[in-house]
Amino acid sequence: MRPVILLISIGMLALHACSSSEDKVVARVYDAKLTLSDLKWMQADFSSDSENLRIDPVMVEAWVRKQAMVHAAENALKADEKRFERELRDYYETLLVDAYENKAVEARINRKVSEEEIQAYYQTHKADFEMHKTIVRINYAKFPADFSELETAGKLLQKGRARTAAEQAKLEKLCFEHAENMYLDFNWVVFDDILKEIPLDNHRPDALAEKNEVVMLNDSASVYLVRFLEAKVNETYSPLDIERERIRELLLDKRRVEARERLRRETVEKARKEHEINYEINF
Repeated sequence: MRPVILLISIGMLALHACSSSEDKVVARVYDAKLTLSDLKWMQADFSSDSENLRIDPVMVEAWVRKQAMVHAAENALKADEKRFERELRDYYETLLVDAYENKAVEARINRKVSEEEIQAYYQTHKADFEMHKTIVRINYAKFPADFSELETAGKLLQKGRARTAAEQAKLEKLCFEHAENMYLDFNWVVFDDILKEIPLDNHRPDALAEKNEVVMLNDSASVYLVRFLEAKVNETYSPLDIERERIRELLLDKRRVEARERLRRETVEKARKEHEINYEINF
């Protein structure tokens, strides 16, 4: 039995480009060859223009294993056990139709979803948005420990919704230039998500919201300026602010389903009108 021959070191992440040809063989398994042109199709980030070709060793090894199994199957199965013409044709037709439907549907649907539609869906399907979690409206910024303009940032954060457009712009500029992380919008967010960003320890969000002032927190390398604007503990329903984009996608998906069904009906009706559908036997 001939050995499996691998022409590259699987542990290496880079292969020096000795040749610009995309038909250069990378690996062989029996009579099967894996070429650079094959990898270009298989590997999304592959580039044959680079001096050093980046090759995914996991992908190459997967190809090796598959070809070894293909060779074993070719030799073990009888001719009638290897006839898959019908299955291959069915699979091809499924892929073909799916690609056509996806392209046609995306061209047909109106992607504009109004705020009225989003609100109506939210109210009609409110049970779908049960969550029983604490939600907050919060502004915060994470600065380096030695940041020199903490007082300015703190005063701007303290104003909350009362910030003028000019003050909001000034705060955003300060944060974009110096902050490591920030949240300056006024939408509701889930408190558990905030805990991933800020070391709040045992602070209660409702108590911090009632405090109505900027809280300064520290860790070894950073300073956090946090302003809780509102908090709802164990809120029954996820607010629309959080669900708006999800609802938009749900409504678009509904349009896609409807457009797909319409396309299928129209396609069959067109074939009937053109007398391209004929039944050769009665049933």
